[in-house]
Amino acid sequence: MSFRRGAMVGTLALAWATAGCGANGSQSGGPDLMGPLAADGAVPMMTTGRYQPLVIGASWVYQVTDTNNVAYTKNSAVTSFEDAGGAFAGTMAYKITENVKNSTQYTWYQMTDTDVRRLHDQELDSSGALSSDDWYSPYNLRVDEAPEHLTEGAKWQLTYQDDHTSAKKPPKSTTTTEDWSTDAVSETVTVPAGTFSAVRITRTDTATGGSAKTQWFVPGVGKIREQNNTGHLEELTSYQMPSQN
Repeated sequence: MSFRRGAMVGTLALAWATAGCGANGSQSGGPDLMGPLAADGAVPMMTTGRYQPLVIGASWVYQVTDTNNVAYTKNSAVTSFEDAGGAFAGTMAYKITENVKNSTQYTWYQMTDTDVRRLHDQELDSSGALSSDDWYSPYNLRVDEAPEHLTEGAKWQLTYQDDHTSAKKPPKSTTTTEDWSTDAVSETVTVPAGTFSAVRITRTDTATGGSAKTQWFVPGVGKIREQNNTGHLEELTSYQMPSQN
């Protein structure tokens, strides 16, 4: 099996971080964005494919800075294609394994013709014991690729239920309604993995004091950047994408 690799280009990341102005300096929607996301004249690499490509063997590495300004690395990989089980028995889903600090998270995603849906999460502690379990109904949206939602200025709303159980607290069901917006398309963004042309999407919890999260997705690559209104930031540092023949 052949792979496409994302390059490590820290010098480009430094260029956008220190640039005083750029093509992306005027930004709107979602959390406050930190000025230009690419240097003037930066040329994005050409990519094609789904905005959240899912194929066994695909992997992503992110540099994360959390709300307490603590930095760490997050590793994410597609490890299997299997029956999602539970309430989604009979639905085939891609299982993604993420290693974050001292925990491991499994997430099952269903890919349709127009979107990628998050169905189920499990989190394991450092000993491998199950610490939490979440089932989403009808689903928790990852990314919407319907043509009408890949247009700058598009807005829509989604509601889902999270049935949550944990090792330390009683089971709890929470209903969440989110406002979604497509803030930009073909936006040039530089991260340590390279310079890309991305769609920028913001999802905002409509509850009082709810969170707002902005994510940048690239065709054939997936998420390259994430930022929320509490200071959490993720940037793609490298990726591997098996060729799909």
